[in-house]
Amino acid sequence: MIFQVCIYFLIIKLFYKKVPTANAIIRNGLGGTKVAISKGIYVIPSFHTYEILDMTSKSIRVELLDNNNLITKDDVRIDIKASFLMRINNELEFIKKVAHTIGVENASNKEHLKELFSAKFIESLKAVARQYTFETLIDSRNNYRDLVIQNIGTDLNGFTLEN
Repeated sequence: MIFQVCIYFLIIKLFYKKVPTANAIIRNGLGGTKVAISKGIYVIPSFHTYEILDMTSKSIRVELLDNNNLITKDDVRIDIKASFLMRINNELEFIKKVAHTIGVENASNKEHLKELFSAKFIESLKAVARQYTFETLIDSRNNYRDLVIQNIGTDLNGFTLEN
């Protein structure tokens, strides 16, 4: 009986992987893809591989300066520096989508995320700025921000735009 209990705890110690804070574990192999967010998961080396996905928020900074700046409705050119705060949506289907489409390693790499999303962010900044005159843009920056976020939308390959 004591031997069986020791074996049980040894199996748990060897094969049970706990999820670090603000991370998720994606396990592939026998049984398909499984995701663990707030609990642990069993990983048997011969049957499974696993990766740890960083779920923390990432900031993507976009600068539109000189010849690549914003143009308003009244043809005023504006230099802008904007930061977009984004994170992986905390639902299992979105975590799997990020792992399969972007990759676990790339989802934690700010430079890779900037390559993926900066074009969409820049186009939204430019498109919404074209709807405002210079004066109204300066006076209603919060409204401008909200319209940019709305213009970007929710289809960010499993990511969510926070601010």
